[in-house]
Amino acid sequence: MARPRRIIDCGDFTLRCWRAQEDFAAAFTLIEESLEHLRPWEPWVAGHSEESTRALLANCESKWATGEVYNYAIAKDGAPIGMCQSYRAPEPRGRCLG
Repeated sequence: MARPRRIIDCGDFTLRCWRAQEDFAAAFTLIEESLEHLRPWEPWVAGHSEESTRALLANCESKWATGEVYNYAIAKDGAPIGMCQSYRAPEPRGRCLG
């Protein structure tokens, strides 16, 4: 499977791969502001910290490099407003979105 584009213009918003160093503050704030919304569905928020956000972004870069997971920032006017990803699903060559 060909790798997806690192930046996808969707009109009102853009999908772009996370950049570990440059996006730390925006990603940390985005998660911080969404904790109560995420808590019922995402057990990892209980351990949310600056360190876990740095680890998440580093993991985004390494998984992108292997093709295992493509994590995107959903950005509007240049600022991240959410996250999504495409990841490997059961064979043959399946992908899921989340």
